[in-house]
Amino acid sequence: MRTMIELTCQANANIGENKIAIAFEDCAPNGLRAGSPIMVVGNKKTVAQISVNEAAEPGQVLMGATMRLNANVNDGETVRLRQLPAQAMQRIRFQPIVTDLDDETFNAAIRSLRDVYVCKDARFVVNVNGDPVEICATKVKPDHGWLVEETAIEVRNKPVRRRGANIPTVSFADIGGLDDTIEEIKEIAIVPLIHPEVYQKAGQDPPKGILLYGPPGVGKTLLAKALAREAQCNFININGPELFMGTYGDSERKLRDIFAQAKKEAPTVVFIDEIDAIAGSRKENKGQLEKRILTQLLTELDGFEERGQVLVVGSTNIMDSIDDALLRAGRFDRRIHVPYPDIEGREHILSIHSATMPLEPGFSLNAWAKQTNGFTGADLANLCRYAAVAAMHRVYGNERLMQPEELSEDELSELEISDEDFELAKERATPYQVERRLPANMGFHDIDDIIGHEEAKAELKEHLVAPIQHKEMFEAMGLNCNGGVILHGPPGTGKTMLGKAVASLSGVQFMAVSGPELLSKWVGESERAVRELFQRAQEAAPVVLFFDEFDALGRQRDGGDSSAHSNSVVAQLLTLMDGLGSNEDIYLMASTNQIDLVDRAFLRPGRFDRTIYVGPLEKQHYKAFFTNETKACLSDVSGDEWTAFTKQLVDEATGADLHGLMNTAKRHSVSRAIANQQELAVVEHQDLVAALASAPHLFAGYAKDLPDLEVWDNEEQDEDDDWVVP
Repeated sequence: MRTMIELTCQANANIGENKIAIAFEDCAPNGLRAGSPIMVVGNKKTVAQISVNEAAEPGQVLMGATMRLNANVNDGETVRLRQLPAQAMQRIRFQPIVTDLDDETFNAAIRSLRDVYVCKDARFVVNVNGDPVEICATKVKPDHGWLVEETAIEVRNKPVRRRGANIPTVSFADIGGLDDTIEEIKEIAIVPLIHPEVYQKAGQDPPKGILLYGPPGVGKTLLAKALAREAQCNFININGPELFMGTYGDSERKLRDIFAQAKKEAPTVVFIDEIDAIAGSRKENKGQLEKRILTQLLTELDGFEERGQVLVVGSTNIMDSIDDALLRAGRFDRRIHVPYPDIEGREHILSIHSATMPLEPGFSLNAWAKQTNGFTGADLANLCRYAAVAAMHRVYGNERLMQPEELSEDELSELEISDEDFELAKERATPYQVERRLPANMGFHDIDDIIGHEEAKAELKEHLVAPIQHKEMFEAMGLNCNGGVILHGPPGTGKTMLGKAVASLSGVQFMAVSGPELLSKWVGESERAVRELFQRAQEAAPVVLFFDEFDALGRQRDGGDSSAHSNSVVAQLLTLMDGLGSNEDIYLMASTNQIDLVDRAFLRPGRFDRTIYVGPLEKQHYKAFFTNETKACLSDVSGDEWTAFTKQLVDEATGADLHGLMNTAKRHSVSRAIANQQELAVVEHQDLVAALASAPHLFAGYAKDLPDLEVWDNEEQDEDDDWVVP
């Protein structure tokens, strides 16, 4: 008789399907061996494969959502474990859970199950073509065993409908880039569903509802489904527009029936997608049907007696349109912002969606996470899908793919997805929000690739990067993290590029807007554009909001050129800047060529705390600049030739001037290669000479206003001063 040990269940989304993990200290003393089958006894018996994990503390057993569902155990409850003798499964029957599946999808799900230890009623969630499919073992012989090649598998494509069948297949392990949001949801939503007795003891009602808001595609619906699975609750989905019925009273009746069903099947999560469609502000909404539905919804939210057993989750992309009555305490108690994923989040999302993709060796998910700034989780899933399609057409060609014959194993083994496929996918699948620069699709810019400006870079790291990366430390000292930075200096010195590099270094989004773009001749339109800009920045937070040509927007109000219109825009901008709390995660940057034209009110502490001068490059940085400019192309210019070339240039040229000079040299090399019928263009010394000849203002010996000496001498010899005006 093997010893049964008792451990405490600890929810962990990183533990695989049909597996549990314990600490090494609990393994050897109890005769447990990693990789062996084990019986798991919660409120129900099931089986699993045991593993050792460093994340498990002594006395804990780590279990994923599906495993906890199989054992009918919640986080924090006691679980008993006992090692089982390993044996092979002889016969087994699989059926899908709830959803009717086509035979091909169902069979693909079965084929993906290998090397798992199963028993009757064991559930599995497998991904088929990127979609989660849940299946259940409904008949087994013997009672438990390994699924092996010799196992006789019976497939019965008839959905299983039993208690817990309406639990979604999505778990928190399937969601990337939202770790902080997930922890907040666990704290305020899952605990009341699992342990309502704690709130009863405390004499308080648990939260009735939470409202998820954020831009489209960030994962609000997935979060609601994962919440229900983690808490082992039934899930009822309501699409707002579906409640609009043609007959008077039917809409309210349908809503009442849904909440009655939720109460009957409790614990239940009721998810209202696009809640703004039925809960818009009654001040602006003139439709009587919408008002009646909202009134019924408010009544249902106030009518629950068993507070801990039904949780209402709403989602919206338009937070400002929700009626105030819905947001009061006791209805939607908490509002949770679901943001755009940062670089780490995007890499996590890409790793989830590319887990089963045959990526080429050396493929870097981190590099693509850096290149997909502004992409949501849905956008990244779409990117992977388009990349796979591009790879198929590249490897097999359209003609082969149109043939009905199934691809052989040898042909399938040739499929590898490369960076080029992702490049093509990005061109075709760039989301609309990115194209509108919300946030800007700036790519990734390494601040170390910006030549020169060492003082400016050091100040930006101190006054912008540090508050973003160490926000808690600044807040503990009572310091405002949202104080902005304004860059000033001549045109073309790299102010905008510095802003992008700082955003990349901080790991946050970047939104760039040109001051004149916000100005309109229509009264009130400019102010509205400024307000909408800050609203979009809140959706994209954490974000660096960069104002280019800020002098056009924040012009002095006491100047002769000021008008009532420009004064109103300045006042609106000042008000919004003052309204930024430390929790907004909006960090301001601006650039201007004429700092003296900016209203002094912007330059006080609390708005733009720091003014940083970004001047032309010093001559000692020219060579490094040119080397950096030509590192991506073929160059035959030696170090001595670069040194000699830079000596011929003027002091303190701007980065834009030098960039233009190098572009001219590259064009000259391409033209020469075409004329000589060469396959590759190589930058040579003669190309530099030709480029400098086309930009004489950059030549150190050039004087634009110097008169022609030969003409001047002839004029001195002319005795007739007929050019003199009498």
